[in-house]
Amino acid sequence: MKPILLAVAETIESDFDEAFYKQADPNEKYFALLSRSVDKLLHHLGTDRKSIAPYLTDFVSIDTLSLARAGYGHAVRDANDLGFSGISCHIVDLGGASVGGSLHQAYALIESNPEALVLVCGSDIPKSVFRQISDLKRLTETVCHKDFEIPYGATLIGLYSLLAERQMKENGMTLEDLKEITKVFRSHAIDNPRAFQFQKELTDKQLNRALAGPYSTPMIAIVTDHAFATLLTTEKKKNELIEKGILRKDTSHVYVRGASHAVHAEYFYQKKGLQSPAGIAAEKCFALSGLLRSDVDYAWIYDCFTGMIVSQASQYFGVSVSDTVKSLKSGMISTGNREIPINLGGGILNYQAAMSLSGVTGLIDIASQYGLAVDPIPKRLSSPPKVSLLGGNGGIDSINSVVLFSTEDSEHPIAKPQIARQLQVNEVDAKEGDVCQIISLSLVQFNPGGEKKTPYLLCASETERGTLVITNLFNKNLEEILSQEGISASQNKVRLQKINGLLQAVLL
Repeated sequence: MKPILLAVAETIESDFDEAFYKQADPNEKYFALLSRSVDKLLHHLGTDRKSIAPYLTDFVSIDTLSLARAGYGHAVRDANDLGFSGISCHIVDLGGASVGGSLHQAYALIESNPEALVLVCGSDIPKSVFRQISDLKRLTETVCHKDFEIPYGATLIGLYSLLAERQMKENGMTLEDLKEITKVFRSHAIDNPRAFQFQKELTDKQLNRALAGPYSTPMIAIVTDHAFATLLTTEKKKNELIEKGILRKDTSHVYVRGASHAVHAEYFYQKKGLQSPAGIAAEKCFALSGLLRSDVDYAWIYDCFTGMIVSQASQYFGVSVSDTVKSLKSGMISTGNREIPINLGGGILNYQAAMSLSGVTGLIDIASQYGLAVDPIPKRLSSPPKVSLLGGNGGIDSINSVVLFSTEDSEHPIAKPQIARQLQVNEVDAKEGDVCQIISLSLVQFNPGGEKKTPYLLCASETERGTLVITNLFNKNLEEILSQEGISASQNKVRLQKINGLLQAVLL
């Protein structure tokens, strides 16, 4: 018997009185968002905290980056503050893959204990906390390595732009393609009062003002305060709780047919070959569920950057980047045999996004398609998808999570994952004098709080041994190059040389 998900509730800033939210301190906001989400969920299910507490077995929470709340103790405190004790607590920290990771944790708990009743919830307030330049600098220091990335001006946006530049170069994808795709998903959210981008028209001026590589602000995930709560169990346990009067009689559900995640490396410079774990995460999930990619009717693809929609959709379903781009211009993706709609809520480019909790936007989107969202998105399919996919992405494409939902509990045999190529971690052995091939190059024009002044080039190169190294780019006169003009990532080579104490790339 597969685990089931009963409903999903979320809380956003506008759910509160403006005066209260403006005056509340960060910890008050955090718990107000969390507790309201739990209460909305339980009220929707016809119960409350006191009534559900005796039956709750597990509490799964997500680390809160904005408040530097990390570790098991914070999950215990939240459970206690919500009135829950005598249960098992679990903490998930997978960056933007954390919502999928928390469902994976719940899935495993219920598979091992059919009597389990698992509350998954979390809250984060990055919009309230990350207001100063120093806060943005702290974010960079969290995601970028202090020795091998930050001294070169690496930022989260800059490193993702290196992935985008390589993707565009290798697959013929253009800036205009990215703009068209971005416009499609803004149109999905613009009429939703709960969306951050509600009634905010997208302009060419915004799309043309690049921050790094091809990416302008509309192509990058927004930052908001957000919280959620969901309840998972088995169909047998749900019926037992209905019979006891704990849940309302018409409580619905959707089956969680599979859940998985895969990691590559903690930092970008460790991503040998700039590979992604997305394909492996999807393969593991499909194998566990027994479902085929052609079974999927709807998907939510994690859209921290527009190019990542393309990348992950292509890897999840084994479809070429060029075909994926073509489909995405209509808000669709190909599963290999047909096209399906995705991200009808507009994704984290437009709806809500609270860093490690940003996948909540996807969960709300998926739950809305099954009538299980307390506050559903306006755009929904005419009928619930028989099978849907929820993706998640953490770090700099470092961690990927995939969850499959279904309206049916048919028992498909578990298959063995067919993983053609394992990921490798980069060895740090690049040295002065090494000749390297440039594999990606990106112009960075935005580095808030960083010591390196814009503009500058981030350069990803590979030594003849296949070692990845991140540098800036200099000419033969050891003058820093500040433009990509005349330089081709696939044709130009560099030699590594120490300049001002840093190992840098000198164009040959």
